Amino acid sequence: MNIAQFLAVATIAWGAFAFGAVYPWAYWPLAAAAVVVAILARLQGSNDARLPAYAPAALRRVRHSLGEGGKGSRYSEKALVVSIGALAAAVIIQIVPMPLAIVRALSPETIRLLGRTDLLVASGMASSHSISINWMLTATGLALFVCFAAFMIGASRLFSAVGADRFAEALACIGVALALTGLAQKALDNGKIYGFWTPYGEGTSFGPFVNRNHFAGWMLMCIPLTLGATCGHIARAMHRVKPHWRDRILWFASPDASRMILLGGAAVVMALSLAFTMSRGGMSALAVAIAVTAAIVFRSSQHRGRKAATIAFVAVLAVTVVGWVGVDVIAARFSDADWQELNSRRGAWLDALSVARRFPMTGTGLNTYGSASDFYQQHDVEFHYAQAHNDYLQLAAEGGALLVVPAAVLVCAFVEAVRRRFADETRVMTYWIRVGAVTGLVSIALQETVDFSLQMPGNALLFAALCAIALHRTPNRSVRNQGQSLFNNT
Repeated sequence: MNIAQFLAVATIAWGAFAFGAVYPWAYWPLAAAAVVVAILARLQGSNDARLPAYAPAALRRVRHSLGEGGKGSRYSEKALVVSIGALAAAVIIQIVPMPLAIVRALSPETIRLLGRTDLLVASGMASSHSISINWMLTATGLALFVCFAAFMIGASRLFSAVGADRFAEALACIGVALALTGLAQKALDNGKIYGFWTPYGEGTSFGPFVNRNHFAGWMLMCIPLTLGATCGHIARAMHRVKPHWRDRILWFASPDASRMILLGGAAVVMALSLAFTMSRGGMSALAVAIAVTAAIVFRSSQHRGRKAATIAFVAVLAVTVVGWVGVDVIAARFSDADWQELNSRRGAWLDALSVARRFPMTGTGLNTYGSASDFYQQHDVEFHYAQAHNDYLQLAAEGGALLVVPAAVLVCAFVEAVRRRFADETRVMTYWIRVGAVTGLVSIALQETVDFSLQMPGNALLFAALCAIALHRTPNRSVRNQGQSLFNNT
């Protein structure tokens, strides 16, 4: 593992263990470290991917055809980068001061709200204002988005050169440490994180996270990735080992077998910690992730023995988690919910929809929903809902069409780029790690319909890392080996 990968792992660990990086003293160093990782990753990725000047022309052509992708791949990458830039530009539009007449034409409700919150606007002394009702909060959101997007692009370039195998295994180690921290805190709970820190506001903490749902969100991204790496080791082992019982038994003494067993155990420990959070959204999304993984294994073109071994592992994981926590405990948790009110989320969603209707074109400004809800919240008024408990509704409220449209284009560009990566896949291990990353992204996307885990900067950085894994090219190691033999023969 090179320095860029090590620093990336350390940065993700900081984001998780520093209370999810929810406080400024944690998320600003996190953002700075993400930029440093992006720079180092791009430099090291470029150096590792560069062929020597004396490499034969034939080898360069092979490298180009196998490692660099066709025009479609390059165009999909450019579309993704352009989409990221378009979304960032839309947020900048929210921040830039504009004449009040333009603000009024774009969003009349913004002027009405500023008349209640801004003394200069209310007195008629202001001649301009940003579309955002609080440009500083929006600027903070933009800065974090740009830093994490840079991390994603740089890490993708690095993984394309050196692979994502070791990085995924390192994330599994962090996940186990985080899971054990959460389980230990649950057993020795005194209402404080690490035994001394009292979280601000309402919510049930779990592990280093101030809210158990956010802990579950982190695990929802790491568990599928670890499952994918485990499935990759199983598939690779069944391919390499001879189909005789003696050879298979002897293989269990190999380093590859030890790595596979450790990854499988890590997935079980993380899944147990998620289940013990009693997060309904987290447990539901985990069930979907396990089902998706099993479905992909079942539909894959693996040999029957490999398929059976992988399905058996996934089944053991599910049975272990449910059996350890208890079917009755899980059932009671879901039955206790007020499903008529969607467990107190219905009111928050209706308020978010109300804000989105009032600011349809430009929104209130990225990262300003908490400020807007001070004035527009109508449900459950005994509590202040600073988040909509649905990040899709919150994006519509904060961004309006100005942000929703480029965000939708960005998602489409990302999906197309990942689709092309799967189409060009040549390595079993890389395929399964990519499957794990995509499954993790799908899992957190499901949880975001009822929670807001990705608003935790620590979770958002892990999300960016999974995006990088999903986007990276398969390292062309066969070409490098061919190059070494050609060089030795010359």
